Amino acid sequence: MYLDKPEGQPDDKVAWASDVAAQMLRRFGFKYVSLNPGASYRGLHDSIVNHLGNVDPGMLLCLHEDHAVGVAHGYTKATGKPAAAIVHSNVGLMHGMMAIYNAWCDRAPVFVLGATGPVDSHQRRPWIDWIHTSADQGGMVRDIVKFDNQPSSPEAIIDAMLRANVMMRTAPTGPVYICLDAGLQESSLEKVPNFPDMARFQPPKPPRPAKADLEQAAALLKGAKRPLMLIGRGSMSVEDWNRRVQLAERLGACVLTDLKTGAVFPTDHPAHADAPFNQVSKHAKEVIEEADVVLALEWVDIGGALHPPKAGPKFTGKVISASLDSALHNGAHMIFQQMATVDIFMNAGPEETVADLLEALGPGPKKDPWKAPNRRAAKPASVDRITVDMMAAELRAAFKNPDEVSFASLCRGWPCDAWPFRNPWAYLGKDGGGGIGSGASLSVGAALGNLENGKKTVSILGDGDFMMGGHAIWTAAKHKIPLLVLINNNQSYFNDELHQEVVAKRRNRPVGNRWIGQAINNPAIDIAKFCEAQGAVGIGPVKTPDELKAAVARGVEILNSGGVCVIDVFVPPGQDRQDASSTGVRNT
Repeated sequence: MYLDKPEGQPDDKVAWASDVAAQMLRRFGFKYVSLNPGASYRGLHDSIVNHLGNVDPGMLLCLHEDHAVGVAHGYTKATGKPAAAIVHSNVGLMHGMMAIYNAWCDRAPVFVLGATGPVDSHQRRPWIDWIHTSADQGGMVRDIVKFDNQPSSPEAIIDAMLRANVMMRTAPTGPVYICLDAGLQESSLEKVPNFPDMARFQPPKPPRPAKADLEQAAALLKGAKRPLMLIGRGSMSVEDWNRRVQLAERLGACVLTDLKTGAVFPTDHPAHADAPFNQVSKHAKEVIEEADVVLALEWVDIGGALHPPKAGPKFTGKVISASLDSALHNGAHMIFQQMATVDIFMNAGPEETVADLLEALGPGPKKDPWKAPNRRAAKPASVDRITVDMMAAELRAAFKNPDEVSFASLCRGWPCDAWPFRNPWAYLGKDGGGGIGSGASLSVGAALGNLENGKKTVSILGDGDFMMGGHAIWTAAKHKIPLLVLINNNQSYFNDELHQEVVAKRRNRPVGNRWIGQAINNPAIDIAKFCEAQGAVGIGPVKTPDELKAAVARGVEILNSGGVCVIDVFVPPGQDRQDASSTGVRNT
């Protein structure tokens, strides 16, 4: 890990209002702050460099505000700890809004600092300061952050940042935004304000289930013949992981997990009924239909899983839900999902609920799950074309200890049965808000967090997603953050091709035209050269199984030596797509 080292010694005197903000970041315990620079916060920038010495926090330079927030978000996913980012004025905030929305949907604790102004019009430079000043800058993101504020004095900076820090860390966690007046930042202090004793400004513990609800839930689960646990958002704690396993074994429950959230249960455990999914799979639907009691633990979409509007599971059992998510629901965005039918709703943290249920149930023997798990057989190896299964097999073979690998992202169709999740860092989950283009920056942030944890970060990204934000890789190269990325390159926004196919079939129109406006070719993008231009090692395009084996071995070698490597792997999506490409029609 590398941070730029300033010349000379830091000026340890707190002399400017921006020094106050910098001091608060240090007191919150942030080791890093990811940013894209801008004049609106030049005062704060100076304070971090020349007052703090670019240490605690140290600057992670990004090439876009979307990356700055995404790197912070990825760091929280890998560590479970909050992270900080800075964006420039109103324009930088608008650039970073998609990443803030991702963090909001993912309930990620990201402390976003920004700036406006100068608010005092007499301090503004002609033109540029005027167009970068907003009357209510926080209003742009107010419905996708837990708290925002624009303080107007050094003392108010402390109050605003202190409140934001506590709210960000209070379950359910989420991003916050503090906007600093550029004029205030650059004002000298008449006196140094009193800094708080941070031990007295800590977030409350997540609430535990109410006694009556807990007793009723325990009774339902004791009487259940076919209990099912839907485990969604969970902590990174190994202790909490083990408690979830203990509860499933105590109940004889089946378990389902979701690819939208990170690893929360061992996927090769007999209780894990099917591979983690993004949408309910056929076998998972069968498990849900047969269950008589469902225990949902911070599941992202209970209604969509149990009672979807179209041809979903015919579930008739009882539902117990433990979640704090409704505390953040508002009418701006429909992230609250379909209204769910719930018999016992516990406004409690999922980990606290599991611990209390184990105590309420008391000791008992381990029980086998009531339904055998569905395990996908490995697909036969192809001799002439690369498959996702082949990518997984070559990667697994290249690591001496696969359990040290942390997947920051996985592509559609990844064979989780071939590479099971056996710990909380095995897979870190999706981006939260479906903000395509976030994969690279989230992966860089996750790699930084995993570097602290002693884990090796691998990310499987689509070509469309990567090329929207691939220059985030430069931040990893600059700051020497080890990372291996494999691009699942089908030369298309292929998910959208499938959507166009659905529409064409419904309207009795040519399915063969689904690629138009979707295919990323003619010319194909040279991803390897693009990554080399960012300071990473680029390999590819890799088009044959033999090339894949050598490329993966080289990529893992670079990762193990502390480098950054991106492998462009061509994975044809299907024979129909290959035939269409060979006709030459796409050249028109």
